[in-house]
Amino acid sequence: MSFMTRMTAAFKGEVRADELEAYRRAGGLVYTELERAEALRSRLAAEGVNLWHGPQAAAGQLLCTWNAFVLQAIGEHLLDADYAADPSTVGYVPQVTALQVDACFSQVENWVSRARQAAGNSRYLVENELLLPADLPEWAEASPCPLPHLKGMLAASRAIRQHAEVALGVFEQTVADADRHRPALERLRQLAAEAATTADYAEGLLDADPAPRMHEAIEQRLQRALEIYYHLGQLIAMPGLITGYKGPDVRQAVPPANLRVSDARNFDPWCLTDPQKRSFWQADPRAHQAIKEMWDYDPAPALTLRIQAEIDAARHNGAITFATDAQGKPFGSYYCCPFSAIYLVRRPVVIAGRALRAMQTFTLEVSAEDVPKGGPFKRELIVSSFRPTNEVDYCDPDGLHGD
Repeated sequence: MSFMTRMTAAFKGEVRADELEAYRRAGGLVYTELERAEALRSRLAAEGVNLWHGPQAAAGQLLCTWNAFVLQAIGEHLLDADYAADPSTVGYVPQVTALQVDACFSQVENWVSRARQAAGNSRYLVENELLLPADLPEWAEASPCPLPHLKGMLAASRAIRQHAEVALGVFEQTVADADRHRPALERLRQLAAEAATTADYAEGLLDADPAPRMHEAIEQRLQRALEIYYHLGQLIAMPGLITGYKGPDVRQAVPPANLRVSDARNFDPWCLTDPQKRSFWQADPRAHQAIKEMWDYDPAPALTLRIQAEIDAARHNGAITFATDAQGKPFGSYYCCPFSAIYLVRRPVVIAGRALRAMQTFTLEVSAEDVPKGGPFKRELIVSSFRPTNEVDYCDPDGLHGD
């Protein structure tokens, strides 16, 4: 990129999009999966297969492919709209665009993987792993939202709408017992109409060259249209979900029920450790000492225990589960003391004041390592893409067990 491009982008507060472009290229495989899914949809229609009663793995393949396509389309259109609006900073985007594109692209691989697993294994049921329909990633915030960002959202809604309407038309043709499923079919048509109307209204506002104070109203409408289309495609793929579907508004993350830790002085010191690997760590003398030191330095054990209680409640309620790899094997515990479990979010939930979205993986990090140096005691959720490692960090505050 030229010196002038970098200078112009820096002046405007834009950030490099190199990594986003790499993820865009990698995510291009979505379109091959989309072709396969559309061929599958057409074949099922030709064979008269009703997805209410048809193979569930096929429904899972269609659903996962749809989600990957929507996420890829949103990310691509946001990038392209920004480049088109200002050719002088191609390769750079505003912070809000970078955050939103990254949030979308980061989920594409997981959905493509699940689509391929469903295509290759008739017994693979994605609904056993995640609560569906899944939600879009959390929306990045900016005030006002840049006009090119809004135009990118609009362009994405147009592309997604076209595929959604075709999918709905093909689906309706396969429902031989339409009378039996009439309420569900009408619900799908209602959702399609709501999304289309919301997007059309936003487009009308955009055509008027809106003032910055109007951007938020347009943004909210486009977000809602995209959220509905995302759900609509999933419901078309897996119509068994329609009965329990109550719309995007009621699926917002909410705090768990009030939890109380009655006695922070009498508890199992291993309660933060991954229960799947607890016996392993309990057999390690260094882990014993590290756990003891962590609790000795904790200035508010009740707060730490409350966070773990919220995690336990979320797992009990099905909002989260232990994360597994593509072969269904547990990820294992986090490499840092207290060796917490790694979790997969199945539906939106708030834990420790942090809103978590479906498909995210997270763990709880608690550490007193920096306390003797005057640093803070650390207790926080880490949301990341976790990978296997042989590294172990006992996070010992006194430095007695360093590697």
